[in-house]
Formats: sequence, C-alpha cells, structure tokens
Amino acid sequence: MKGVVMMEKSKNTLYILAAIGVTIISAVTGLWLIWGVVITLMFIESLAHNFKSWIDDKEKRYLDVLQKTRFDSVESTELLRSMQASITRIEERLEALEKR
Repeated sequence: MKGVVMMEKSKNTLYILAAIGVTIISAVTGLWLIWGVVITLMFIESLAHNFKSWIDDKEKRYLDVLQKTRFDSVESTELLRSMQASITRIEERLEALEKR
C-alpha cells in the first residue's frame, strides 16, 4: 500500500513538473494549442486512473462482503429466502399494475 501511495505522489510530482515545463515552452514559442492538448491529456489520464481506483475499491469491498457472508449458514439461507420472497412480491405487484 505504501508503494502505491509513493508511486502516486511521484506521478503527481512528475505531472506538475511536466505542466510547468510545457507551460514555459508554450510561453516562449507561443504554441498554446500544444499546451492545451498536453494538459488535457494529463487531466483525462488522471481522471481515468482515479475512476479505475474507485472501481477497484468498490470491487474489493464487494468481494469482502461476499466472502464474509457464507451461504451455507442458516442465517444466510433465511436472508436469501426472504430476499427471494420480496422479489416475488414485487414482481406480482408489477404484473398486477401492468394488467390494469
């Protein structure tokens, strides 16, 4: 976990240095379009990475919950039956509403 945090910090530092370098080069040469493209690509990559991390975290928590709830226990079986009964009642209500 510490390695990931350190990689993230070094990546952010490199992004800042790259942004400063591109800004200086664009200011000197007047090529602001290149600056905009580079900054936009950096922003999109950062967003995609954050979104992927968020999804991985959600998946990890989901798998943890699945692992904790064992379906061979009595409580889990009762919970599953209760959920199935609720779904059946909802489906019956929907069918009744559709017939009206």
